[in-house]
Amino acid sequence: MSEQSGAQPVQYELALSAEEAGNGTRKILPRNGKRLEVNIPPGVITGSTVKLTNALQLTDGITGDILIRVRVKEEPASQETFASETTPAGVTEVTDNSFEAEVIKAAQPAVVDFWAPWCGPCKMMAPVMENLAEIYKGKVKFCKINVDENPLAARRFNAMSIPMLLFFQNGQAVDQSVGAIPQNQIQAKLDAWLGK
Repeated sequence: MSEQSGAQPVQYELALSAEEAGNGTRKILPRNGKRLEVNIPPGVITGSTVKLTNALQLTDGITGDILIRVRVKEEPASQETFASETTPAGVTEVTDNSFEAEVIKAAQPAVVDFWAPWCGPCKMMAPVMENLAEIYKGKVKFCKINVDENPLAARRFNAMSIPMLLFFQNGQAVDQSVGAIPQNQIQAKLDAWLGK
C-alpha cells in the first residue's frame, strides 16, 4: 500500500435471489455516472462480502475499495435490480436526464425521494412512498431518484443527507423533509399543501 491512506471503503448491499446466490451472477453497480461490473461467485449467503479492490479509483478518482454485502431474498430478483428493491408501485424513478420533464414540468405537484441503495432509512421510505402514491393517485406525483447514479440533481437540490423528500409545486421546490419520517407526517403536510 502507498504512504497515502485510501478512503474508507464504500459499502453497498446487494439483494440476490436464492438461484443467483447459488449459481453466481453478474451485476452492474452504477456509481457517479460509471458502471462497474460485479461478479458474484456461486455459493454466497446472506452476510457474504464481495470486495472490489480499489474500485473507488474508477468511480471517484480516489484510492479505496467498494464492499458489497450480499442479502439473499426469498422472492425472485428482477434482472436489473441492484442494491435495492424494485421501484415501489405508483412511484416514478427519475434520473438527471428525466428530472426536468418528470418533476419540474409535471402537471401536478410532485414529491421526490432522494435515496441511495446503501441507506437503511431510505429503504424504510419505499413502502411509505408506495402507500402515499396510492392514496394521492391523480393528485400528487411521487418520484424517487438515486443520488449515487444522479449526482447533478443531488447537487442541484443540495441532497446532503438522505432520505430527503422534496415537495415541488409549479416546478419549484416548496418544502422538504430529511430522514425517515412516518407516513402520517407526510400526509399532514400534503393535506395542508393540497388545501384539504
